[in-house]
Amino acid sequence: MHPAASAFRIRAAVPRDVAALVDLRVALFRELKVGPTAERESEFRLVCDRAFTDVLARGRGLAWLAESAAGEPIGSNVLLLFPRIPSPNCLIAEEGYVLSVYTRPEWRGRGVATGLIRESIEEARRRGLARIRLHATEDGRRVYEAAGFKFRTDEMELWL
Repeated sequence: MHPAASAFRIRAAVPRDVAALVDLRVALFRELKVGPTAERESEFRLVCDRAFTDVLARGRGLAWLAESAAGEPIGSNVLLLFPRIPSPNCLIAEEGYVLSVYTRPEWRGRGVATGLIRESIEEARRRGLARIRLHATEDGRRVYEAAGFKFRTDEMELWL
């Protein structure tokens, strides 16, 4: 039987939640079948721990946890904050990037990801951000589109 939608809550993550954020990020990448490998998992966990700690401690972003009624972490979401140079069409000098959106499989279809994304959008609006960007998996795309995100095809990247 699936848990009821009302059987979870979403709250802002704090530094003591870093281990849960790391666990959920590892689960995300395992499910995507892109690692980390068994040989690199300890290293991956360590660098993620440092990154989450830095983001939360220095105000470079925010994170949210979805928890079951028993307090078990069942989902997460991160909103990184970035400065930007204003353009003629947008004079706002800060934007957000959503990442590490993950819901444990047994909790999917209950509004967890939707609630997590809603928190990011509401916080971005409170802060007056110019926009929020993200990369979507095929499974996550419907959640983001329902929240108002639009698909773009004009990005490029260079891995160094």
